Amino acid sequence: MPMKTTVKKLLKQAEQKRLASRHTEAIPLILKAKRLCARDKPLAMECHISLAHACRMTGRYKKAAEAYQAAYNIAAKLKDNTTQTDCLVGMGLSLRGLGFHREAIFFFNRALTGYKKTGDATGQAFAVWAKAGALRIRGDLKGAIRMFNEAKGIFQRLRDQGGVGYCLTGLGGASRIAGKTEDSLRFYKQANGLFKRQRDRFGVAYSYCGIANALRMKGDFKGSLKYFDMARKNYRKIGDKVSYAYTLWGEANSYLFLLKPSLAEKDIKDAEGLFRETRDNRGLILCSISRCQMGCLKNGRKDSLTNALVSAYNDAKEAGFRVEALYAKSVLKAFLKGPETLPLNLA
Repeated sequence: MPMKTTVKKLLKQAEQKRLASRHTEAIPLILKAKRLCARDKPLAMECHISLAHACRMTGRYKKAAEAYQAAYNIAAKLKDNTTQTDCLVGMGLSLRGLGFHREAIFFFNRALTGYKKTGDATGQAFAVWAKAGALRIRGDLKGAIRMFNEAKGIFQRLRDQGGVGYCLTGLGGASRIAGKTEDSLRFYKQANGLFKRQRDRFGVAYSYCGIANALRMKGDFKGSLKYFDMARKNYRKIGDKVSYAYTLWGEANSYLFLLKPSLAEKDIKDAEGLFRETRDNRGLILCSISRCQMGCLKNGRKDSLTNALVSAYNDAKEAGFRVEALYAKSVLKAFLKGPETLPLNLA
């Protein structure tokens, strides 16, 4: 069988795996295809992009960024401006996943300029959605909500229901952090129904986790555990380590306020391992804060816990994670008043 035919067949098989949210299974197929077509630039570029998407969706953000960069370099040689712009968004999403939201926004802005020049409405909507997510991580909730709504409007005009669904989950997350819990729950439930109709396994898992977090913020900890469990089962099948880790962290906080410290501690330990593996500093900061909450509930306020909270606050502030810094500060203030005043959390 000719090399090009073999490569195309492997990439098609990988794409089928990715469309079924089986990204981990797609990666070996893509790597095999990439080895076969190293000297064929257009095919190699296609392989790098496919690999980047699969790595990003499974939390391998560093490898994803490297693959997007490789594809971008080939696209520049081929003078393929459309692919270059698409790679800018991918690199931004990879950097956002690593917690580098400032750098991510730089790439998203470059991509937006490119999409506007070519009149690519779908690309523009995707870049606006991606930038909104970076603003949410930075703690600019008003900006995030505005841009999620802007992206949703474009996706609706394009009749892209998947895009609308991911904007709804973005609105759910930003609304939750802004204290609009009922809005958050409504957005996540709308997204969940849409993703089920679309048979988008990742979207279903993501919205389950969102519903769980919204219920947790309402104080319905038992109800939240039901949805965290459904999210975990879906993420495990998909192979998304980062989303799985954040689900464990959220579940741990529900266990914490149900006064089940041993279950909370197990989840936090597992989440920390995954966050270290994926180099997610934001996740590690959140776990550090949760560990301090557990320590306070078990042993009362101690100087070591206070020092750990101050360290988490400083790390969050330095990284520009405004919400996590505020969360650490609120827990630190509660330490001075007693365990019964610990916040449910803001993240």
